[in-house]
Amino acid sequence: MLKPDVQVALQSGQRRLSAKLTDSQSNTTVEVKGLPHDSIVIKADCFKGPFAVFKKGLNIRKRADFVIVSNDERGNKWIICIETKGGNKTRAKIAAQLKGAKCFISYCKCIGKSFWESEEFLDGYEYRFVGITDLNFNRNRRQTQPFDPAGELHNRPNIFKKLPQRSTVHFSKLIHP
Repeated sequence: MLKPDVQVALQSGQRRLSAKLTDSQSNTTVEVKGLPHDSIVIKADCFKGPFAVFKKGLNIRKRADFVIVSNDERGNKWIICIETKGGNKTRAKIAAQLKGAKCFISYCKCIGKSFWESEEFLDGYEYRFVGITDLNFNRNRRQTQPFDPAGELHNRPNIFKKLPQRSTVHFSKLIHP
C-alpha cells in the first residue's frame, strides 16, 4: 500500500530491530531500539493534508512525524504515533499533530477495507501517542489538565507520553505507561 520512500528502513540488531527516526525540519534523529520483527515505520508527515479541502485553523492539516505499526511476539498489536520536534511546541500543537497521524492511519484502514476488501484490516490495534520533545510551557500559568501523569495510559492524542529528547529510546518505553 505504501511507497518505499515513506517507510523508514529497519536495521538488524542483536535479536531485535531498530529504526532511526530523522526529522529533517528540526534536524533531530531518535533511534527506536527493540522493535518486534513484524514492524513498519512510516513517515506520516509525508502524507500532505488536503489543503484544497480543509480551512486553515484548528491544526487539522497537521500530522505527527512518524507512525509505528507493529505486532509483537505476544500477539499484541500496536500503532504508535510519534512527534519528535523540539522548540516552541505547545502541548496543544503536539496533540493536534498526533490526532492528524491517527486520522492518517484511519484513512489507510479505510483503503485496506475498501480497495483490498479486507474487512479486518488494522482492526484490534491499540494506539499509543508519544512526544519525544522539549516542550516550552508558560510556567506562570497553572495547568488545569495533567500533561503526563504517572501511570496514565497514553492511548489518546490529548494525553500523550512525553519523553525528553534523546538519541535512543526502547520500543517498550513507547507502549507502556
